[in-house]
Amino acid sequence: LSGGIAHDYNNYLMSIIGNATMIQKTDELDRIYDYAERIIHISQNAAELTKKILVFSKRKSSTNKPVNLKNILDNTYEMMEFILCKEIKLIYSYDANDEFILGDESQLESMIVNLILNSKDAIINNGIIKIGTKDTVVYSEMALSHGEILPPGKYIQIYIEDNGAGIDDEIMFKIFEPYFTTKIKTNGTGLGLSVVFGTVKSHNGFLNVTSKTNNGTRFEIFIPVLKKSHDLGDKKIPEKENNIVMLVDDDINVLEIEAEMLEDLGYDVVKFNAPLEALKYYENEYKNISFSVVDIMMPGLNGKELFEKMELIKEDAVVIFITGFVQQAEYEDLMMRGLTVIEKPFTYEVLSKTIAEMYL
Repeated sequence: LSGGIAHDYNNYLMSIIGNATMIQKTDELDRIYDYAERIIHISQNAAELTKKILVFSKRKSSTNKPVNLKNILDNTYEMMEFILCKEIKLIYSYDANDEFILGDESQLESMIVNLILNSKDAIINNGIIKIGTKDTVVYSEMALSHGEILPPGKYIQIYIEDNGAGIDDEIMFKIFEPYFTTKIKTNGTGLGLSVVFGTVKSHNGFLNVTSKTNNGTRFEIFIPVLKKSHDLGDKKIPEKENNIVMLVDDDINVLEIEAEMLEDLGYDVVKFNAPLEALKYYENEYKNISFSVVDIMMPGLNGKELFEKMELIKEDAVVIFITGFVQQAEYEDLMMRGLTVIEKPFTYEVLSKTIAEMYL
Protein backbone atom coordinates (compact mmCIF):
# COMPACT_ATOMS: atom_id res chain seq x y z
CA LEU A 1 0.00 0.00 0.00
CA SER A 2 2.68 2.51 1.06
CA GLY A 3 4.74 1.79 -2.07
CA GLY A 4 1.78 2.41 -4.36
CA ILE A 5 0.85 5.65 -2.61
CA ALA A 6 4.46 6.87 -2.62
CA HIS A 7 4.69 6.13 -6.34
CA ASP A 8 1.56 8.17 -7.13
CA TYR A 9 2.52 11.10 -4.90
CA ASN A 10 6.07 11.26 -6.19
CA ASN A 11 4.72 11.48 -9.74
CA TYR A 12 2.43 14.35 -8.69
CA LEU A 13 5.29 16.13 -6.94
CA MET A 14 7.56 15.65 -9.95
CA SER A 15 4.96 17.33 -12.14
CA ILE A 16 4.40 20.20 -9.69
CA ILE A 17 8.12 20.84 -9.17
CA GLY A 18 8.83 20.56 -12.87
CA ASN A 19 6.12 23.00 -13.91
CA ALA A 20 7.03 25.45 -11.12
CA THR A 21 10.67 25.33 -12.24
CA MET A 22 9.66 26.09 -15.83
CA ILE A 23 7.66 29.11 -14.63
CA GLN A 24 10.87 30.46 -13.13
CA LYS A 25 12.67 30.03 -16.44
CA THR A 26 10.29 31.87 -18.76
CA ASP A 27 8.88 35.36 -19.16
CA GLU A 28 6.23 34.34 -21.69
CA LEU A 29 2.81 34.88 -20.10
CA ASP A 30 1.08 32.21 -22.18
CA ARG A 31 3.59 29.57 -21.09
CA ILE A 32 3.39 30.70 -17.44
CA TYR A 33 -0.40 30.36 -17.61
CA ASP A 34 -0.13 26.83 -19.08
CA TYR A 35 2.37 25.74 -16.41
CA ALA A 36 0.14 27.17 -13.66
CA GLU A 37 -2.91 25.34 -15.08
CA ARG A 38 -0.96 22.07 -14.99
CA ILE A 39 0.02 22.67 -11.34
CA ILE A 40 -3.61 23.31 -10.38
CA HIS A 41 -4.80 20.19 -12.23
CA ILE A 42 -2.12 17.91 -10.73
CA SER A 43 -2.71 19.34 -7.23
CA GLN A 44 -6.42 18.56 -7.52
CA ASN A 45 -5.60 15.00 -8.56
CA ALA A 46 -3.35 14.67 -5.50
CA ALA A 47 -6.15 16.01 -3.29
CA GLU A 48 -8.54 13.40 -4.69
CA LEU A 49 -6.02 10.65 -3.96
CA THR A 50 -5.69 11.93 -0.39
CA LYS A 51 -9.48 11.75 0.03
CA LYS A 52 -9.54 8.19 -1.31
CA ILE A 53 -6.80 7.07 1.07
CA LEU A 54 -8.52 8.71 4.05
CA VAL A 55 -11.86 7.17 3.12
CA PHE A 56 -10.31 3.73 2.76
CA SER A 57 -8.38 4.01 6.03
CA LYS A 58 -11.62 5.12 7.75
CA ARG A 59 -9.75 8.13 9.14
CA LYS A 60 -12.28 10.39 7.55
CA SER A 61 -15.94 10.12 6.85
CA SER A 62 -16.84 12.24 3.86
CA THR A 63 -18.62 15.46 4.72
CA ASN A 64 -22.04 13.96 4.14
CA LYS A 65 -25.15 16.02 3.44
CA PRO A 66 -28.73 15.10 2.56
CA VAL A 67 -28.54 14.01 -1.10
CA ASN A 68 -31.07 12.61 -3.54
CA LEU A 69 -29.87 9.08 -4.26
CA LYS A 70 -32.37 8.62 -7.09
CA ASN A 71 -31.03 11.65 -8.93
CA ILE A 72 -27.47 10.38 -8.53
CA LEU A 73 -28.38 6.95 -9.90
CA ASP A 74 -30.50 8.41 -12.70
CA ASN A 75 -27.61 10.58 -13.89
CA THR A 76 -25.02 7.81 -13.48
CA TYR A 77 -27.18 5.39 -15.47
CA GLU A 78 -27.55 7.85 -18.35
CA MET A 79 -23.81 8.50 -18.39
CA MET A 80 -22.80 4.82 -18.23
CA GLU A 81 -25.37 3.73 -20.81
CA PHE A 82 -23.67 6.12 -23.22
CA ILE A 83 -20.16 4.93 -22.30
CA LEU A 84 -20.70 1.14 -22.29
CA CYS A 85 -20.27 -0.78 -25.52
CA LYS A 86 -23.33 -2.05 -27.38
CA GLU A 87 -22.56 -5.67 -26.43
CA ILE A 88 -23.37 -4.89 -22.78
CA LYS A 89 -26.97 -4.19 -21.81
CA LEU A 90 -27.45 -1.93 -18.78
CA ILE A 91 -30.75 -2.42 -16.92
CA TYR A 92 -31.73 0.14 -14.28
CA SER A 93 -34.60 0.16 -11.80
CA TYR A 94 -35.10 2.46 -8.79
CA ASP A 95 -37.65 0.61 -6.63
CA ALA A 96 -36.92 2.05 -3.17
CA ASN A 97 -39.61 4.35 -1.76
CA ASP A 98 -37.10 6.64 -0.08
CA GLU A 99 -34.84 8.82 -2.20
CA PHE A 100 -32.76 10.77 0.32
CA ILE A 101 -29.76 9.57 2.28
CA LEU A 102 -26.97 11.30 4.14
CA GLY A 103 -24.08 11.16 1.71
CA ASP A 104 -21.44 12.69 -0.53
CA GLU A 105 -22.73 13.01 -4.08
CA SER A 106 -19.39 12.75 -5.88
CA GLN A 107 -18.26 9.76 -3.83
CA LEU A 108 -21.54 7.93 -4.37
CA GLU A 109 -21.37 8.53 -8.10
CA SER A 110 -17.75 7.37 -8.18
CA MET A 111 -18.67 4.25 -6.20
CA ILE A 112 -21.44 3.28 -8.64
CA VAL A 113 -19.24 3.99 -11.67
CA ASN A 114 -16.42 1.86 -10.20
CA LEU A 115 -18.76 -1.07 -9.64
CA ILE A 116 -20.29 -0.82 -13.12
CA LEU A 117 -16.84 -0.69 -14.72
CA ASN A 118 -15.78 -3.64 -12.58
CA SER A 119 -18.77 -5.58 -13.94
CA LYS A 120 -17.94 -4.48 -17.48
CA ASP A 121 -14.42 -5.87 -17.13
CA ALA A 122 -15.83 -9.19 -15.91
CA ILE A 123 -17.95 -9.63 -19.06
CA ILE A 124 -16.01 -11.25 -21.87
CA ASN A 125 -18.41 -10.80 -24.81
CA ASN A 126 -22.11 -10.01 -24.59
CA GLY A 127 -23.54 -9.47 -21.14
CA ILE A 128 -25.99 -7.79 -18.81
CA ILE A 129 -25.39 -5.42 -15.91
CA LYS A 130 -28.30 -4.66 -13.59
CA ILE A 131 -28.30 -1.72 -11.20
CA GLY A 132 -31.08 -0.63 -8.92
CA THR A 133 -32.42 -0.12 -5.43
CA LYS A 134 -35.01 -1.61 -3.13
CA ASP A 135 -36.24 -1.07 0.40
CA THR A 136 -34.73 -3.41 2.95
CA VAL A 137 -35.88 -3.76 6.55
CA VAL A 138 -33.65 -5.90 8.78
CA TYR A 139 -35.25 -7.24 11.96
CA SER A 140 -32.28 -9.17 13.36
CA GLU A 141 -28.55 -9.20 12.70
CA MET A 142 -27.62 -10.55 9.27
CA ALA A 143 -24.22 -11.99 8.38
CA LEU A 144 -22.75 -10.60 5.16
CA SER A 145 -19.60 -11.36 3.22
CA HIS A 146 -16.15 -10.17 4.33
CA GLY A 147 -17.06 -10.41 8.02
CA GLU A 148 -19.77 -7.75 7.82
CA ILE A 149 -22.76 -7.90 10.20
CA LEU A 150 -25.82 -5.92 9.11
CA PRO A 151 -27.62 -4.63 12.23
CA PRO A 152 -31.41 -4.23 12.46
CA GLY A 153 -32.73 -1.13 10.74
CA LYS A 154 -34.25 0.39 7.64
CA TYR A 155 -31.98 0.62 4.61
CA ILE A 156 -31.92 1.46 0.94
CA GLN A 157 -30.21 -1.43 -0.82
CA ILE A 158 -28.20 -0.50 -3.90
CA TYR A 159 -27.28 -3.48 -6.06
CA ILE A 160 -25.02 -3.95 -9.06
CA GLU A 161 -25.23 -7.39 -10.67
CA ASP A 162 -23.62 -8.89 -13.77
CA ASN A 163 -23.48 -12.21 -15.60
CA GLY A 164 -19.74 -12.05 -16.11
CA ALA A 165 -16.85 -14.34 -15.22
CA GLY A 166 -17.42 -14.22 -11.47
CA ILE A 167 -14.80 -14.13 -8.71
CA ASP A 168 -12.74 -17.10 -7.53
CA ASP A 169 -13.03 -17.94 -3.84
CA GLU A 170 -9.31 -17.39 -3.28
CA ILE A 171 -9.56 -13.89 -4.75
CA MET A 172 -12.87 -12.93 -3.13
CA PHE A 173 -11.36 -11.95 0.23
CA LYS A 174 -8.64 -9.83 -1.40
CA ILE A 175 -10.82 -7.68 -3.66
CA PHE A 176 -11.09 -4.78 -1.21
CA GLU A 177 -7.36 -4.61 -0.48
CA PRO A 178 -5.79 -1.39 -1.79
CA TYR A 179 -3.64 -1.79 -4.90
CA PHE A 180 -4.79 -5.38 -5.33
CA THR A 181 -5.88 -5.98 -8.92
CA THR A 182 -6.24 -8.84 -11.37
CA LYS A 183 -6.04 -6.38 -14.28
CA ILE A 184 -2.94 -5.55 -16.27
CA LYS A 185 -1.21 -2.39 -15.07
CA THR A 186 -2.54 -0.13 -17.83
CA ASN A 187 -6.16 -0.98 -16.98
CA GLY A 188 -6.27 0.40 -13.45
CA THR A 189 -4.42 1.21 -10.26
CA GLY A 190 -6.16 -1.35 -8.08
CA LEU A 191 -7.67 1.32 -5.81
CA GLY A 192 -11.20 1.03 -7.25
CA LEU A 193 -12.83 -1.59 -5.02
CA SER A 194 -10.88 -0.57 -1.91
CA VAL A 195 -12.28 2.95 -2.34
CA VAL A 196 -15.76 1.48 -2.92
CA PHE A 197 -15.46 -0.27 0.45
CA GLY A 198 -14.23 2.93 2.11
CA THR A 199 -17.08 4.92 0.57
CA VAL A 200 -19.64 2.44 1.90
CA LYS A 201 -18.14 2.71 5.38
CA SER A 202 -18.02 6.52 5.23
CA HIS A 203 -21.78 6.44 4.58
CA ASN A 204 -22.36 4.21 7.61
CA GLY A 205 -23.23 1.46 5.17
CA PHE A 206 -22.61 -2.25 4.75
CA LEU A 207 -21.46 -4.31 1.80
CA ASN A 208 -22.29 -7.85 0.70
CA VAL A 209 -20.77 -9.68 -2.28
CA THR A 210 -21.96 -12.94 -3.79
CA SER A 211 -20.30 -14.56 -6.78
CA LYS A 212 -19.91 -17.81 -8.64
CA THR A 213 -17.23 -18.57 -11.20
CA ASN A 214 -18.63 -18.17 -14.73
CA ASN A 215 -22.01 -17.21 -13.26
CA GLY A 216 -21.66 -13.53 -12.37
CA THR A 217 -21.28 -11.31 -9.33
CA ARG A 218 -23.69 -9.24 -7.23
CA PHE A 219 -22.65 -6.33 -5.02
CA GLU A 220 -25.24 -5.21 -2.44
CA ILE A 221 -24.77 -1.95 -0.55
CA PHE A 222 -27.00 -1.15 2.42
CA ILE A 223 -27.24 2.57 3.27
CA PRO A 224 -29.36 3.77 6.22
CA VAL A 225 -32.46 5.73 5.27
CA LEU A 226 -32.31 9.41 6.25
CA LYS A 227 -34.44 9.54 9.38
CA LYS A 228 -34.70 13.25 9.96
CA SER A 229 -34.47 16.38 7.93
CA HIS A 230 -31.35 18.48 8.33
CA ASP A 231 -31.92 22.17 8.76
CA LEU A 232 -28.96 24.05 7.32
CA GLY A 233 -29.95 27.15 9.26
CA ASP A 234 -29.49 30.70 8.09
CA LYS A 235 -26.08 31.95 9.17
CA LYS A 236 -25.72 34.73 6.62
CA ILE A 237 -23.28 37.57 6.03
CA PRO A 238 -25.01 40.92 6.64
CA GLU A 239 -24.66 43.63 4.01
CA LYS A 240 -22.29 46.20 5.50
CA GLU A 241 -20.27 49.14 4.29
CA ASN A 242 -17.07 47.62 5.65
CA ASN A 243 -15.38 44.63 4.04
CA ILE A 244 -13.19 43.51 6.92
CA VAL A 245 -12.63 39.75 7.16
CA MET A 246 -10.85 38.08 10.07
CA LEU A 247 -8.77 35.13 8.80
CA VAL A 248 -7.36 32.57 11.23
CA ASP A 249 -5.09 29.69 10.20
CA ASP A 250 -2.11 28.32 12.13
CA ASP A 251 -0.18 27.41 8.95
CA ILE A 252 1.69 30.54 7.86
CA ASN A 253 2.16 29.45 4.24
CA VAL A 254 -1.51 28.61 3.81
CA LEU A 255 -2.56 31.76 5.69
CA GLU A 256 -0.73 33.99 3.22
CA ILE A 257 -2.33 32.56 0.07
CA GLU A 258 -5.78 32.47 1.70
CA ALA A 259 -5.38 36.16 2.56
CA GLU A 260 -4.38 36.99 -1.01
CA MET A 261 -7.46 35.19 -2.36
CA LEU A 262 -9.76 37.15 -0.04
CA GLU A 263 -8.01 40.43 -0.88
CA ASP A 264 -8.41 39.71 -4.57
CA LEU A 265 -12.15 39.25 -3.92
CA GLY A 266 -12.19 42.80 -2.56
CA TYR A 267 -11.98 42.27 1.20
CA ASP A 268 -9.75 43.95 3.78
CA VAL A 269 -8.15 41.00 5.55
CA VAL A 270 -6.88 40.92 9.12
CA LYS A 271 -4.98 37.65 9.49
CA PHE A 272 -3.81 35.63 12.49
CA ASN A 273 -1.90 32.38 12.84
CA ALA A 274 -2.65 32.25 16.58
CA PRO A 275 -6.32 31.75 17.52
CA LEU A 276 -5.96 33.38 20.96
CA GLU A 277 -4.65 36.56 19.34
CA ALA A 278 -7.54 36.45 16.90
CA LEU A 279 -10.00 36.16 19.78
CA LYS A 280 -8.47 39.18 21.50
CA TYR A 281 -8.80 41.17 18.27
CA TYR A 282 -12.40 40.03 17.83
CA GLU A 283 -13.33 41.18 21.34
CA ASN A 284 -12.33 44.73 20.41
CA GLU A 285 -13.32 44.89 16.73
CA TYR A 286 -16.30 42.53 16.30
CA LYS A 287 -18.62 45.39 15.30
CA ASN A 288 -16.44 46.19 12.29
CA ILE A 289 -15.97 42.59 11.06
CA SER A 290 -18.16 41.39 8.22
CA PHE A 291 -17.35 37.68 8.67
CA SER A 292 -14.50 35.40 9.64
CA VAL A 293 -12.71 32.53 7.89
CA VAL A 294 -11.38 30.07 10.47
CA ASP A 295 -9.37 26.86 10.21
CA ILE A 296 -10.82 24.03 12.31
CA MET A 297 -7.69 22.15 13.40
CA MET A 298 -5.41 24.51 15.32
CA PRO A 299 -3.30 24.05 18.47
CA GLY A 300 -4.31 25.69 21.73
CA LEU A 301 -7.78 26.67 20.62
CA ASN A 302 -9.36 24.88 17.67
CA GLY A 303 -11.67 26.61 15.21
CA LYS A 304 -14.88 25.31 16.73
CA GLU A 305 -13.83 26.44 20.22
CA LEU A 306 -12.81 29.84 18.86
CA PHE A 307 -16.19 30.25 17.19
CA GLU A 308 -18.03 29.35 20.41
CA LYS A 309 -16.11 32.08 22.24
CA MET A 310 -16.87 34.50 19.40
CA GLU A 311 -20.58 33.72 19.79
CA LEU A 312 -20.39 34.77 23.44
CA ILE A 313 -19.16 38.15 22.23
CA LYS A 314 -21.54 38.43 19.28
CA GLU A 315 -24.47 36.01 19.09
CA ASP A 316 -24.86 36.22 15.30
CA ALA A 317 -21.15 35.89 14.48
CA VAL A 318 -20.66 34.55 10.96
CA VAL A 319 -17.82 32.12 10.29
CA ILE A 320 -16.76 30.09 7.28
CA PHE A 321 -14.76 27.09 8.46
CA ILE A 322 -11.88 25.76 6.37
CA THR A 323 -10.15 22.46 7.05
CA GLY A 324 -7.91 19.80 5.62
CA PHE A 325 -9.53 17.15 7.83
CA VAL A 326 -12.90 16.94 9.50
CA GLN A 327 -14.73 14.06 11.17
CA GLN A 328 -18.26 13.41 9.94
CA ALA A 329 -19.81 13.86 13.39
CA GLU A 330 -18.12 17.24 13.79
CA TYR A 331 -19.11 18.30 10.28
CA GLU A 332 -22.76 17.35 10.87
CA ASP A 333 -22.79 19.30 14.12
CA LEU A 334 -21.51 22.43 12.35
CA MET A 335 -23.93 21.93 9.46
CA MET A 336 -26.93 21.51 11.78
CA ARG A 337 -26.02 24.87 13.33
CA GLY A 338 -26.22 26.58 9.96
CA LEU A 339 -22.45 26.86 9.48
CA THR A 340 -20.38 26.43 6.34
CA VAL A 341 -17.31 24.22 5.91
CA ILE A 342 -14.92 24.33 2.95
CA GLU A 343 -12.48 21.46 2.60
CA LYS A 344 -8.84 22.15 1.72
CA PRO A 345 -7.45 22.33 -0.82
CA PHE A 346 -10.06 24.65 -2.27
CA THR A 347 -9.92 26.83 -5.36
CA TYR A 348 -10.40 30.56 -5.72
CA GLU A 349 -13.72 29.85 -7.47
CA VAL A 350 -15.03 27.67 -4.63
CA LEU A 351 -14.15 30.31 -2.04
CA SER A 352 -15.77 33.07 -4.10
CA LYS A 353 -18.97 31.08 -4.72
CA THR A 354 -19.28 30.04 -1.06
CA ILE A 355 -18.99 33.61 0.16
CA ALA A 356 -21.45 34.90 -2.46
CA GLU A 357 -24.07 32.33 -1.40
CA MET A 358 -23.84 33.47 2.23
CA TYR A 359 -24.90 37.05 1.72
CA LEU A 360 -28.37 38.10 2.91
